[in-house]
Amino acid sequence: MPETNIRPEKPQRLEAGFVSFGILETNSPEAAADLVDALTSEVRQWARATPGFLSARIHVSVDRTAVVHRSEWATDSDYQDSFVDTARGKTLRELARLPGIVSATSVHAFPLDGLEGPEAGKEPGIVAVAVRHFANRDAVDGVMELLMSSGEWKRNFPGFISASPCVSADGTTFVNYPMWVDESAQHSWMKDPRISEGQEEIARLEAAPPEYFICTPVAYITAV
Repeated sequence: MPETNIRPEKPQRLEAGFVSFGILETNSPEAAADLVDALTSEVRQWARATPGFLSARIHVSVDRTAVVHRSEWATDSDYQDSFVDTARGKTLRELARLPGIVSATSVHAFPLDGLEGPEAGKEPGIVAVAVRHFANRDAVDGVMELLMSSGEWKRNFPGFISASPCVSADGTTFVNYPMWVDESAQHSWMKDPRISEGQEEIARLEAAPPEYFICTPVAYITAV
C-alpha cells in the first residue's frame, strides 16, 4: 500500500461555557504569596482532573496584595458538580479564611464575544480584571456595543493579545479580561485617548463603581 503523510488532527481546546473569578485581597505581599502557593497546589493536585474543568490562571496584582483566580469550565453544571458540591471544593474555597486575607469576592459568569489582537495566542505578561456593576442586562449590552465598536483599532494594537468579557446570569455583573504581552504594551494601551473616552461612556451606564486589578500571571494550569 502507498504510504500516506496524513497526520492526525491536533485536538481542539474546548470552548469555555462558564467562567469563575475568585478575587482575594490581602494585607501584605507575604500573605498573597502564601495564598498563591496554597491555591496553585490545590488546583494542580485535584481540580484540574475534575469533569468539565478546562483551565485556570492565577494572578497577583502589581502591588502584590491581591490574588485573582480565573477558571474556565465547560458548563456551569460542571462547575457546580465538580467544585461547589464537593468536599475538596470546600477546602479550596476555605482558602479565603487564611491569615492576612481581608476580603474575598467571587464572580460567576458566562462568556460573551471577545476581541483578539495581533498577539493572539501568546502567553500574557500582564492582564487586567475589570469588574463592573450594572442595573440590568440592557446596560451590559450597551457596554458590549462599545467594545465591539472599538474592535477595529484594538485588533491592531501592538502587544494586545485579547479581551474576554463575561456576564453574570442576572445580567448585573460584567467582567472584562484583557491581556497584553508585557507591561509596556499595557501602559501604551491605557495612555491611548480612545481608552479614556470609552471608559467615560461605560461609567455613564454603571450602577456602582468598578473594581479594577492590574495583574501578573503566575500560574497557568490546564485540564488533565
